[in-house]
Amino acid sequence: MDDEKPIRNLIITQGDMTLLPLDDGALVNPSNTGLILGSGVSGAIARRGGPYMQQTLHMARSQLRKNRLDPGKAIDTEPGQLNCKRLIHVSIVGAKKINDRLISNAILNAYDLADELKLSQLAFPAVGVGAAGFPLPRFLEIFWKITAQELPRLNHVHQVFLCLYEGEEFQAACNFADEHASEFPKNIKIEISESGFTSGVFG
Repeated sequence: MDDEKPIRNLIITQGDMTLLPLDDGALVNPSNTGLILGSGVSGAIARRGGPYMQQTLHMARSQLRKNRLDPGKAIDTEPGQLNCKRLIHVSIVGAKKINDRLISNAILNAYDLADELKLSQLAFPAVGVGAAGFPLPRFLEIFWKITAQELPRLNHVHQVFLCLYEGEEFQAACNFADEHASEFPKNIKIEISESGFTSGVFG
């Protein structure tokens, strides 16, 4: 029964996800196939990760087939000066099609890799939304369904952050959580956090 399973937490928050204190976790970076840090989340990682962040990714890329991370796949690297244990990069930009399957594979592979690394925390941005042009409402539907299914089965990951930009994007995620909280197992607790302060709990 759900009540007998360990409690898991999904925390929906806003702002710069690179500032999250993930002492035992990873940030998910929606990357391009060449692992080149650009704008958005990648740009924040480049600024806060330190001067050798891009060099770290070049070294990781050199170990890959054709020096590219296949679309939807995930790879982890050192986090530089960021306050987390690892960075998990998922390849989005550069794929022929930014569709449901690609976004689903990226989210699933990030969860699997974090659990393989025995991390207890994982922070996602809105993967594919923004530069890749994937619609936020569809991302929320996919993320919600996968998290409801995957989070209870993971051995190590028990705290997941979904980090949105401030304003309309964050409000859209809050509204979605309010409307769809009943779709989560009872052992997943959903929190809405603004600037680190919990402002509401669903479920």
